[in-house]
Amino acid sequence: MNEKPDLEYLRDVAASGQYAPSLSGRFFIWWGGLAAPALLAHWSIITGMVAIPVQYVGLVWLAYGMIGLIGSGLLGRGLRNKPGTGAVNNRGEAAAWRSVTWMVAAYAIGAVVAAFLGRGHAILFDTIPLVAFAGYGLSFNVSAQLGGARWMQGMAVLAWLFSGAGLLLVGTPGLYLFAAAAVGILAILPGLVLLRGEPAAEAG
Repeated sequence: MNEKPDLEYLRDVAASGQYAPSLSGRFFIWWGGLAAPALLAHWSIITGMVAIPVQYVGLVWLAYGMIGLIGSGLLGRGLRNKPGTGAVNNRGEAAAWRSVTWMVAAYAIGAVVAAFLGRGHAILFDTIPLVAFAGYGLSFNVSAQLGGARWMQGMAVLAWLFSGAGLLLVGTPGLYLFAAAAVGILAILPGLVLLRGEPAAEAG
């Protein structure tokens, strides 16, 4: 029985010739391009910058989730014939990001249910972006361990730092400006880099 840790074993497999350029760039840009405006909209509403009642801020995030999932599904279809979709690093990376997506969704739904039942403080909603950043760090770390670019390990550390530093702003509108900037750094910029390295030719 192989006693190596799972990630080390998968990294060895990737290094043996099953590594391919990351295909996640388009998803980084898509989700980051939705999250940053949603965070700015949240900030604008809770500060009174726009004349929308605060109780409607939830609609921003409902639209974000619905549009995001539909668009993500369409983007995924475009990868079906891309070379490298079966590479271990791309499969592992996709699994990691899917897990983070559902983790954040579960946390957010839990916060909503707790608030609805009167069992949770509204400040729980401020922690959702910070949970997401911690998840970003996990996914970046997995990608780096599976043979990804070295800068992904740095992004993992940066994501964890953002997750912790954001706690200093919980309960203040500034959290959402901070989170929007963090999304630009953690999602949009890496997405542009990864998209440039994505293979253009289709298989078969």
